[in-house]
Amino acid sequence: MSKDAVPWYVRGVIGIGAWVTAVVLMLLGAAIMFALLEFDDPAALILIGAIYLSMGLWLLRESADRVFLQQLGIATSAAGAALLSGGFAATFEELWAGFIAAALVAGVIVAMTTDKILQFLVAALAVGFYFVALVEGKTPYFTDFAALATPCGLYLLLRPPQRDMAPTAIALVCAFPVVSVGIMEDAYWLRDTASGGTFARILHMVLFLLFVYLHWRKREDSRAKIQTAVFAALAVLVCLLLPPGGSAAMLLLMLAFVIGSAPFAVLGAALQGQFIVRYYYSLEMNLFDKSLLLMAVGALLIATWWFVYRGERPGGTS
Repeated sequence: MSKDAVPWYVRGVIGIGAWVTAVVLMLLGAAIMFALLEFDDPAALILIGAIYLSMGLWLLRESADRVFLQQLGIATSAAGAALLSGGFAATFEELWAGFIAAALVAGVIVAMTTDKILQFLVAALAVGFYFVALVEGKTPYFTDFAALATPCGLYLLLRPPQRDMAPTAIALVCAFPVVSVGIMEDAYWLRDTASGGTFARILHMVLFLLFVYLHWRKREDSRAKIQTAVFAALAVLVCLLLPPGGSAAMLLLMLAFVIGSAPFAVLGAALQGQFIVRYYYSLEMNLFDKSLLLMAVGALLIATWWFVYRGERPGGTS
């Protein structure tokens, strides 16, 4: 029976069952290796991970339109990739070893399968190892190094290679603004100058202005070009008030506008909203001054919206 002939809720139940089965198989394999056979070498994780990864990729090749086998293959492959990467990190006692292993596994998955969910999960795993290695290693200016994921993702998204790598591109583009939500709670990211952040903010603002320029270049009306330029300037001013993640969220919004992506728009708006609220509460100002600042930003955004769209309303001047 093809996937189109199966109701969505049945596919959902089958998919959940496949993931539960994968978890049970993982636990069973770990119990056999570490409890019954008494393996205590972390390298055993590499062996288990390689077995699960191979089995998962084989299931994906044999799944055809069978939902259970497909979801079981995705879950098993993802678990194998995580165990394999974690095994290398534990064996060498170095998170960068886990990152390299995860990146290599991601390349193998891109080459061997076209499943987008699995590619996204393993790409996110590699990005996660990259960020954690930067943080745990107390790498100088690690915020700025973390921001390098964004241009890599944009390049893959806007100039796609022959092999479909859109899931990897999405994982890279969304990584920095999403992770910044948790980063803001760590004082080390906010107050320690060694963590950087200036380059990350500038990088995302430059990329934002690049997308604005691409839109501005297509506008033929001079008034529309002026409106776009004013909007860009005001948006940059708002980004200067926010942490680097705010600039990344603004970039997501502009990217969504340029490529017409509703998911990017929703994610960017949600991230930008929480950055504004949380940054407001993190300011070392009294409540009155905070209120004035928030009102000023709100008035600025409303004025920008009015200026940009006043010529496009019915009866407008343009």
